[in-house]
Amino acid sequence: MTHSLGLPPAPSLFAGDGWRAQSPDAPLPFFDLPAPPEGAAPDPDALYAPPGEELYDYQVDGARFLMEHPVALLGDEMGLGKSIQAISALRLLIRRGEVGRALILCPKTLIFDWYYKLRLWAPDLRVVPVEGPRRRRQWYWRCQVHVHLVGYESWREDLKAGLASPDVYDLIVLDEVQRIKNPGTAIHKAVAQVRAPWRWGLSGTPLENRVEELLAIFAYLKPGLLPGRKGCPVEEIHRRIAPYVLRRRKADVLRHLPPKEHRTVWLDLTPAQRMAYEAAERAAVAAIRQAGHAAAPVIALTLLNQLKQLCNLDPATGASCKLAFLEQELAPLVARGEKAVIFSQYPKVTLEPLLPRLEPFGAVLFDGSLSDWKRQLIVHHFQHGDMPRVLAMSLKAGGVGITLTRANHVYHLDHWWNPAVAQQAEDRTHRIGQRRPVFVTTLLTRGTVEERIAELVERKRELFHEVMDPLTEPGEPEEQPYLLQRLSRAEILSLFGVH
Repeated sequence: MTHSLGLPPAPSLFAGDGWRAQSPDAPLPFFDLPAPPEGAAPDPDALYAPPGEELYDYQVDGARFLMEHPVALLGDEMGLGKSIQAISALRLLIRRGEVGRALILCPKTLIFDWYYKLRLWAPDLRVVPVEGPRRRRQWYWRCQVHVHLVGYESWREDLKAGLASPDVYDLIVLDEVQRIKNPGTAIHKAVAQVRAPWRWGLSGTPLENRVEELLAIFAYLKPGLLPGRKGCPVEEIHRRIAPYVLRRRKADVLRHLPPKEHRTVWLDLTPAQRMAYEAAERAAVAAIRQAGHAAAPVIALTLLNQLKQLCNLDPATGASCKLAFLEQELAPLVARGEKAVIFSQYPKVTLEPLLPRLEPFGAVLFDGSLSDWKRQLIVHHFQHGDMPRVLAMSLKAGGVGITLTRANHVYHLDHWWNPAVAQQAEDRTHRIGQRRPVFVTTLLTRGTVEERIAELVERKRELFHEVMDPLTEPGEPEEQPYLLQRLSRAEILSLFGVH
């Protein structure tokens, strides 16, 4: 099992009496830790790092913080290795006998990532990822293990079906703990049934000013710590939760991280693109002028996405100035053995049509049409193999927690309204494990709405840095209210030259 790079495909991998203890209370044996190439064998009762790896000082501090706090919220900024800190602390508590069994809940798209890290950073523990069809999950729940790893939705379903028991765990880890931010959801209620004395939450999302979320999260992590009402001052909430929260920022603890360099490249539309764009813009302006006073901004935002898509690609002819630029960039890049990630807000109308011309560079599409398993497999091969060399990715399909440090080139094909969203996307490459400078390129077109959007965002930069769901993509219901709250009617219409 230790050599497997993926999730176990069938219970046969767990054949043998070692996975079925005679009694749930009987101690489970540990696997042997991998022997280093040379030197003394690792101490099983100390914090462990696999051969060739090490815990950074701040990660050691984080692991110790968790071991000293049965209730904790580890809120390190994205990319600082929260899961590794939790695994290191969890492993040592189990080795010392302070914890017998643990349950890790995470988004289902991260099960592969968690399992891989558990096999790497806690190879002596018996771990079962609970995934797959119901019959397989039923068998996994019966396995006597140190750690069960499962997605939030599967936990909710299997608890309701009686396949899983909430009473057998001493410790629970909630990755992306904001998943329980709404006390009325079935997921929150399913999590609340776990009465483990050790409760750790992990989140890279700043939660300091999200009062309602903090109330819901700590209602489970530490019942009674916070009042059950919204009227409590934020300062009082911060004072009460301070002993249980540890949050570090990348700029403070990863000073050795290679630099991240940004550039904006301005391109001219191809003649075919320009003809299609100008026709679409004329039609958009006419539609906006015909609309009523209240409806015009909403219609304008809808038409804005159509024009932005034409800046990427003319679907009628396949002409794309941005693709021509990418072809020139990617050829020498992949020849040097480097890798790249290309982000677009429009996977179906931009990335998918461009893919045939990107495939010679070893590109694959990474969008919402992929199964969870396929996504995890692509990321693993991208990180650890020769192929793929280029990921053409939509941000939402990437999900949370994905590490892409094998790439040191990032291309944004379109302009994000919220600069924080672009930063979160590119920081999948700029985190622990990145050993080379990261080059981030944003491609924009002259004489188009992209130019006017860039000017508007720059003028209102601080406003757009306010919190927005990083997984919201253009055209989704959340986008229009976000923009309508932050832009005046005149500002929206000015993008089309309408006053």
